[in-house]
This record gives sequence, structure tokens and C-alpha cells, in this order.
Amino acid sequence: MTDQRDENSSLLMPRFAGGNSRSSGVSTLLETIWHRVMPELVATRLAWLMLLAVALLCTASLMAVRICGRGLMVRQEIHILVGAAILLLLLTVNYRKLGYLAYGFFIFTTLLLIAVRFARPIKGSHRWFIIPGGIDLQPSELAKISFVMSVAWCLRMHKDMRQLNKLILPFIFAIIPMSLILIEPDLGTALLFPVVLYAMLIAAGAKFRHLLAIALIAMAVAPGCYPLLKPYQKQRIVALFVHGKPTHRQLSGELYQKRQSEIAEGSGGLTGQGLAGTVEIRHGLLPEASNDFIFAVVGSQWGFAGAIGIVVLYLIFFASCMETAGEAADSFGRLLVVGLSCMLILQAVINIAMTTGIIPVVGITLPFMSYGGSAMLADMLAMSLILNVAMRGRRMIPGSRERPAARG
Repeated sequence: MTDQRDENSSLLMPRFAGGNSRSSGVSTLLETIWHRVMPELVATRLAWLMLLAVALLCTASLMAVRICGRGLMVRQEIHILVGAAILLLLLTVNYRKLGYLAYGFFIFTTLLLIAVRFARPIKGSHRWFIIPGGIDLQPSELAKISFVMSVAWCLRMHKDMRQLNKLILPFIFAIIPMSLILIEPDLGTALLFPVVLYAMLIAAGAKFRHLLAIALIAMAVAPGCYPLLKPYQKQRIVALFVHGKPTHRQLSGELYQKRQSEIAEGSGGLTGQGLAGTVEIRHGLLPEASNDFIFAVVGSQWGFAGAIGIVVLYLIFFASCMETAGEAADSFGRLLVVGLSCMLILQAVINIAMTTGIIPVVGITLPFMSYGGSAMLADMLAMSLILNVAMRGRRMIPGSRERPAARG
């Protein structure tokens, strides 16, 4: 039966003329994806649930970005296609082999975070490299992935995490990129690191009292960091907690994005105003509509029902990730999925809370939806690693009808 399946799939698989080594290499890679990756994806129920959720999120992204500019939509399509190609490429390599590259990847992204300090500032921040061809590379997006991979690879070696000294190295992995990202400045991205680290340490079995003591110390020190914030960050925090009617200066300053986002979402009503969206979106009255405030665009297009639909897709994705982590056969795979899925879902929670006015505007993307090549690339890298564990890292569960995962 297997031979027949392979024969049929080989008939469907496009063949390249092996005129030179390059075409032969491409042909070999495509055959590997077709014969090894695709059958594993087909046989993995959780992988299809995650892929379906992400595909629908990417589709919603394209419809939302289209309002902000047809050119942006074309670029976003390219971002998604490139990300999907890299996803399939990485699925040809076992995630355990990729783990050996974790520390090297961490060093590489750390050097990029240092180097970006000397790059030309954009909008007052040193966050991006401008690559010839009009491509912007944001190192902090790659740093999130390398951080999770390094912590997971580090924690896999410790069977007992109940000793305080074993927490030192994981915290170093978090503090280095977090500090470099804070001085860019990028407060929203930096805040992800400690929360994701705690989730991974809890999954690794660290003592609760150790983690609580460290958290209390951090909370005691946090107010002392307030003077280090940029003026606009202080204004947003103060504006959130100041009650009463906002002043005209606030509405045209630190509360402008928050106010325009709420207007766009509220004008969508229950079912939205369709693909055309609202006046605030069409006329560019909402800054960063295609990026940090893409959820407000969805609210204006599809209303409350559409916004709830997006939230449900994230819940499906997260639940599938947690089930994948629970079925992982090794600690590295389990911690990798916990870290990456918590990173993505935390981003979604912060972004949605920001656009709906629950928390201050911190500038963080919505996974698989916000416009941007670096963000989409990082999201697809995370998705590839999670799928890799789902395909190859499952334990044999009694009564399961799924065939054993491949180890290659």
C-alpha cells in the first residue's frame, strides 16, 4: 500500500530536467518535501488544525491590508509566500538537529541587535536594517525565536529544575536580548521575554517559590525604571490611568491612536462595513493601520462577529499547540512548543488589548496578520518549529490511530 502511494505521488510530483547541479538540487529538495514532509503533515491531525487557523488568519490579513493600499497587499502576499516556503524548507530537517544550532543562532541575533544600534534611525528608533531593494530587517523578531530555542535547548539537559542556580543561564538568555531591545527602544517586544521565560520554566518544573521571589524582586525594581522610559511612553501610561474627560491635547497626542482605533472598531457594529472598511481606515486617519492596529481594521470590516472569529482562530491555534506540547516525546520539543506558542499568543493578547484600549499603546504586531516581512518571517519560523514537533516528536499514545512519527 505504501509503495502504491509513493508511486502515485511520484506521478503527481513535478520533475525537473537534471541539466545542472542547481536544478538537480531543487528537484531533490522538492521531492523530499513531497515524499517526506507532505505525508507527515497529512497524517498529523494537530498540524492540519494549526495550518487551517494560520491560513485563515493570513487570508484575513490580506483583506485587511488591502484597505491600506493595494501595493501593501501585494507585498504582504510575497511575505506570506516566502514565509510559507521557508516553513516547508525547515520541515525537511528534524527539530532535534535544529536544536544544535540554537546557541549559534542566539549569538548571531545578539550581534544583529548590537549592530542595529549603528543603523540609520527610522521614526526615532534603531530597530531596522535597510537592505538594498527596499527590504527592512528587524533583528528583534529573529531574536525572539533564537531566545526560545536556546532556553529550550538549555533546559532539556536539566532533569531537575528545583535548584535556584539552574535558573541563572535561562535568565541570561532572556536578559541579553531584552536589554538590547529596550534601548532601541521597543518596549512591547521586550516585555515578551520575561513572560515567555516564566512559562517555559514552569513547564520545565522550576520551583514556584523561586519564580515568585524573582518576580517580586522585579516588581519592586520596576517603578525605578519609569524615569528611563521615553516621554511618549510615560504619556501613554499616565493617560491610561487618568480618569475624566480627555483634553484636546491628549486626543491629538498620546491618545490619538487609541481613540481612532476605538472609533474604527465601534463603527463596524455587529457585522462590519465590508471590505471597504470605515472612513478612518480609507483616509489614513488611523496611524499604523496595516501593522500594529490591523485588528481595528478587521473590526471595521467584519464588526464584532469578525473580531470574535479572529479570537477563536487564535484559541484553536493555541489549544492545538498545547496538545502538541503534551504529546511531545522529549523535553526539548515540549519546551520549544510551549515557548513559541506562548510567545505568539501573548503577542496576540497584548495587541488586541492595545487596540481595544485596555492597555497603553506599546507597539507590538498581531501574529500572522500584521503587515511586515520580518514579523511574518518570525511567525512562520515559529510555526515551522511547532509543526516539526507535531510531526516528529509525538509519544505513542495507546489507542491512537495516528501512525508513528518519523525520526529523520
